[in-house]
Amino acid sequence: MKPLETVDRALQLLQAFDRDHRELSVGELAEALQVHHSNASRLAATLALRGFLERATGSERYRVGPELRRLGMLGFLDHDLVSEAREIMNRLVDEVGETVALSTLDGDQAVDIAESPGRHVIGARQWIGRRYPLHATSDGKVFLAFAAPLESSQLEALTEHTITDPDELKNEIDEIRRRGWATARSELETGMCGVAAPVFGPGGQCVAALNITGPDYRLPEPALRELGRTCRAAADDLSARLGFTG
Repeated sequence: MKPLETVDRALQLLQAFDRDHRELSVGELAEALQVHHSNASRLAATLALRGFLERATGSERYRVGPELRRLGMLGFLDHDLVSEAREIMNRLVDEVGETVALSTLDGDQAVDIAESPGRHVIGARQWIGRRYPLHATSDGKVFLAFAAPLESSQLEALTEHTITDPDELKNEIDEIRRRGWATARSELETGMCGVAAPVFGPGGQCVAALNITGPDYRLPEPALRELGRTCRAAADDLSARLGFTG
């Protein structure tokens, strides 16, 4: 059966986005599809109208929109993301002793969807279903780096250590992209520290964050750096299980 040309072009346009091309101009989209600039512009505008694309803040460039992220997450929920992650999370707890959790992006918040409790009496517990602002948690910063670019300059101070300067947060996000993992020290709750790393789906979309959380007296800065590398290796393992080949 011959595909509908307009629908096929729209799908090709969406496929132009990947891990290394999260934002594209109309010119870049036109080049990827080998169509006239005006055709690419109309396709992108229509997809943005339906929420499949959105304009990057203060820019003429496009990125994946909330509707496409929603549909992508439905696919991974059907794949049973939690079941795929459970063995890896339990293995991490055995290795590091701290609580390990899996979170997903929901709008402008991170929400924990699975947890493997740590071995210690004092530690993070029963956070499944809780929602967190992206700028104040390690998993939230992962989403800012790999899934949901910073939109607002209004960053609420939840503790005295919360980053409220947009430029400072942007610099940290750039560093997270470079090294592949994030940290948070007493930024959501005083005395609580964590690290997180992105989990990617087969198309290169960040679909979740794997995080390790514990009290600051057990997780000084050198320990956090080591945990960050450990968390990234585990997240890469989970990404591979989900079919990511990047």
